[in-house]
Amino acid sequence: MKAKVYTFDYGLRLVHLERKSTRAVAIGILTGAGSENENAENNGVSHFLEHMFFKGTKTRNSLDIVKEIDALGAQINAYTSKTATCFYTFSIDEDSERCAEILSDILFNSVFDKEELERERKVVLEEISMSDDDYADVSQDEVASLYFGDNSLARPILGTRDTVKALKREDITDYIDKNYCAQNTVVAIVGNISEARARKIVAKYFEGRFKSNPDRKWKDLPHETVGGYKTIFKPIEQANIAMAFPGVSMTDKNYLAVSAGGYVFGGGMSSRLFAEVREKHGLAYSVYSYNSAYVNNGYAGIYIGTNAKSSLQAVEIVAGIIDDVRRHGFAEDEFRRGIQQAKASYILGQDSNGALMRYYSKWLLMTDSLMDFDNLIKELDALTYDEFNDAYMKEFDRSKASLVYVGKEIKDDLYAAIKK
Repeated sequence: MKAKVYTFDYGLRLVHLERKSTRAVAIGILTGAGSENENAENNGVSHFLEHMFFKGTKTRNSLDIVKEIDALGAQINAYTSKTATCFYTFSIDEDSERCAEILSDILFNSVFDKEELERERKVVLEEISMSDDDYADVSQDEVASLYFGDNSLARPILGTRDTVKALKREDITDYIDKNYCAQNTVVAIVGNISEARARKIVAKYFEGRFKSNPDRKWKDLPHETVGGYKTIFKPIEQANIAMAFPGVSMTDKNYLAVSAGGYVFGGGMSSRLFAEVREKHGLAYSVYSYNSAYVNNGYAGIYIGTNAKSSLQAVEIVAGIIDDVRRHGFAEDEFRRGIQQAKASYILGQDSNGALMRYYSKWLLMTDSLMDFDNLIKELDALTYDEFNDAYMKEFDRSKASLVYVGKEIKDDLYAAIKK
């Protein structure tokens, strides 16, 4: 079966895939309301709102919501990213409408009680504290902020302690009014459910309930980075090094080639980064690369978990790997391996209703197009060795590098080692 997109009269979109091989159904409501849509004053409101939607409606308190879901043997949860917030359920097919009704209730009937808000504020502040203690995450959040500078994509998803403490009930409701609209929302339903039934459920519980605002669609503003360096000294044993370089966007013609190249550069145990930094030199337990892609922006990231004394050597080795790939490209066996790993990732990812729900909803929301897995596989198979190398040899421009170090105090200039 092929996924299909249906647009309702008020602009709400449904992406649906029927899968008769399973008895499960995943329902996701994805709205383009993430930290990128916030400002300096309300940073963290998207994530705070994700929490508050579960704290009680006009007919259900917070315990009622989870007890009803648990009674079905289902799951309900949510997540917030820089670009969107998603509320979702996983259930057996016969309970899909009940789950849709509960999702509808929390989205449209939440009361945002002031006492609940103050209790949940404490929870979110504890979550920020927990994140602040994960220095690998800190280094990667900070390098994203450094890379994007004054662009709104620089804002942390959780917000800061000061902004979260300052959020008021009206800040939350105002944010909903501005961002939770039909044109900015995608409903994704994947599993053992027909198109007719999926459309009927969406029409009953979601259509006409989001505000209509044809001008409100998610779009990140293009950003040209200049790079930068930041050190955060902490009395910890591990040194965390995160780097960011200009990369491709989701709509870039080289997106697939760069994604495939990432597997052989730093995406697995046979990758260049792992083989050199960890296996050959024993400098890191964790070392990898990743691509963060948006509609109009993207960056290529590298993370190294090492120690203070080895930090400079580790960065120098990474710089050498980057230079070698940019000058000479990958070997033919690496090309074949990268293509195969990318194909396997797409194919194996389709085994999960939840993964498909996330793939389809994100792609439709951000690009206004339907993700076609069969076409992606064909495009990967059609990539030539030269096209693969040409695309990846443009990655990791060291002249525009951003680098963040979190660990014991060091005197070495890591930025000089990576900045060309």
